[in-house]
Amino acid sequence: MSTPGHIELDRTVDSLHVGRRHRADLGDIDALAASIERDGLLQPLTVSPDGVLICGARRLAAIKQLGWRTVNVWVRSGISDRLGHLLAEQDDNVLHKPLTALEAAALYRELKSLMAEDAARRKAATQFRSDNQPGTDGPGNFPEPSGATGEAREQAAGMIPGGASYKTLDKIGFLEQAATDETLPEHVRAAAQRGLEEIDAGSPVHPIYETIRAHAASPGPGDEALHQAAADALARIRPDLDLFSVSLGAGCVGRRR
Repeated sequence: MSTPGHIELDRTVDSLHVGRRHRADLGDIDALAASIERDGLLQPLTVSPDGVLICGARRLAAIKQLGWRTVNVWVRSGISDRLGHLLAEQDDNVLHKPLTALEAAALYRELKSLMAEDAARRKAATQFRSDNQPGTDGPGNFPEPSGATGEAREQAAGMIPGGASYKTLDKIGFLEQAATDETLPEHVRAAAQRGLEEIDAGSPVHPIYETIRAHAASPGPGDEALHQAAADALARIRPDLDLFSVSLGAGCVGRRR
């Protein structure tokens, strides 16, 4: 796996910066510390070039508990400024305004990718150690890394302020892809883009996602059917608001009024 980063040896633990983490429960640190003390740190922590922790809050807590003064780190370049500020935040005032739904989804995708990279490196480290061979070491000594690739979505979503689930954030990502997918009919792309605008204005994600997903999978119906399906889906969720209007002349889903 090729990623823009490098291993840095013997960085001081005190030089690493950990912002306020939205995932407060780190689990059983005692057991992890005992494993690291016995087997060593199989995979370095992932940090930004400025020393801001990206992945490895549990590992860092464990090595602090063990009293380590230095630690190997994987320095991951290419971190966006917005994500860097989020990771380094010390209190709610650092983020001057709440994230919009689309901002949260963008940060979630970036974090998810970084966490998946970190998990893949840790998994490889446990699989290819010379002393981790069948018959000598079992899963009790080298368990599947905490936060394996399949869990990256939940961990990434848990670090984004606002409390949106990874399922909701992934649905926004689907809509963003649909809005720019040249293989889809223009009216489906336009409806997806309009749906994203409605979501950023506060509309619920799920009914818009369900409508666009259905038409992206089978993009045969004309605009009238697409608009009516969107209106019907939204009416089931928010009957008090007319979020979508059928606008045959404009050929697009109407804005909230």
